[in-house]
Amino acid sequence: MDLRVAVLNKLAMAAIALTLAMSAGAHAQSAAPVDVSVQVKDALQTCFQCHGPGGVSVIPTRPTIAGQKAEYIRRQLVAFKNSATKSLQEAGIDARGAENSPRAALRRDPVMEHMAEGMPDHLLAPLAQAVSQLACAAKPDKAPRVPPPALPQQRPAAAQACVVCHGEDGIGVQNQVPNLAGQQRSYLRRQLLLLRETAWGARPREGEAWRSHPIMEAKAARLKITDIDAIAQYYTALDCQGAGQ
Repeated sequence: MDLRVAVLNKLAMAAIALTLAMSAGAHAQSAAPVDVSVQVKDALQTCFQCHGPGGVSVIPTRPTIAGQKAEYIRRQLVAFKNSATKSLQEAGIDARGAENSPRAALRRDPVMEHMAEGMPDHLLAPLAQAVSQLACAAKPDKAPRVPPPALPQQRPAAAQACVVCHGEDGIGVQNQVPNLAGQQRSYLRRQLLLLRETAWGARPREGEAWRSHPIMEAKAARLKITDIDAIAQYYTALDCQGAGQ
C-alpha cells in the first residue's frame, strides 16, 4: 500500500512539475519583446487618432505629420517626453522661461506629453522614420483634407527669412528642420504665437502649451499679428510634397 502511494505521489509531483514548466514556457513566450515593426504599427494607429487618417490632419489645430522630416519628429517626441518627466529646473528652464542650456529640449502640450511619456526610447527613431515615409497628401479613399486657401501670388515679405531654413518651397533644407508646406494654417499660426510669447518672456505654465527655440524666438519676436497670419496662410497653400512634385 505504501509503495502504491509513493508511486502515485511521484506521478502527481511529475505532473505538477510538467504543468509548471509549460506555464513558465508560455509566460516566457508572452513576455518576449514584441517586434519593433509591430510596435511602430500600433503607435501609428494611436497617432492617427489625433493627426488624421494616414497622418494627414483634418482638424485645423492639429498638424499633419505625414511626410514630415524624421529627425524633426524624433526631436519633438523627445522634447514632449522631457517635459512630461522632468521639472522645469531639471530641463534647464529658469523662472523667466529662458533656456539655461542650449541642449535643453522642452516643449509643452498636455496631450502630446501624455502620449510621449509612455513611449519607450527605442521606439522614437523608428516611429519618426515611419511617419516621414507616409504620404502627406490625402488619398481618395481617406478622409478629405481641409482645402487650403488660394495660393498667394508671391511670398509675403514676412516669410522671406523663413526660406533659409525651410526652403524655397516650404520643405526643410535639413532633416531636423520641419516642412511647412501644406501644413494646417491654424497650427502654424499658433506655433508662431507661442514662440513669440516665449521670446517676450512668457513663463511655462502647467497644463498649457509652451514652446521654445532660440532661432525661432529671435525671428518670431519681431513679427506682427498680420505678419503671422500672412506666413501661415502662405505656407498652408503650398504643395506639401514640394515644388518638384
